[in-house]
Amino acid sequence: MTDSPSGAGSVEVRPSGLRFDVRDGETVFAAAARAGLKWPTVCGGNGSCGTCVSTVVDGAEHCSPVGPLEQEVFDTVLHQPPRDRRLVCQLRVTGPVTVLRRGVRPLDPAT
Repeated sequence: MTDSPSGAGSVEVRPSGLRFDVRDGETVFAAAARAGLKWPTVCGGNGSCGTCVSTVVDGAEHCSPVGPLEQEVFDTVLHQPPRDRRLVCQLRVTGPVTVLRRGVRPLDPAT
């Protein structure tokens, strides 16, 4: 796990078991990149493609509310309500959260 000076939150990705810290105000997507992880995306984390959608399996109470851009992607791109799914490029966390998303991997395959 990376070292987060602010201690805002942390994320565990299942089924890979990868873990990383999230700084205050940082998106999960940005924190993953800072931790050296590649999250599946098409738009590069701009909140327009919906590819980074992940299921929150634990810690939903630590997740930021769904914002207008995220809601628009669920309505017009994914054609489904968010329920327990979130776009990690928009998601901010304030405590421990576990998400389910296949395909998250280290940028350097040797790690």
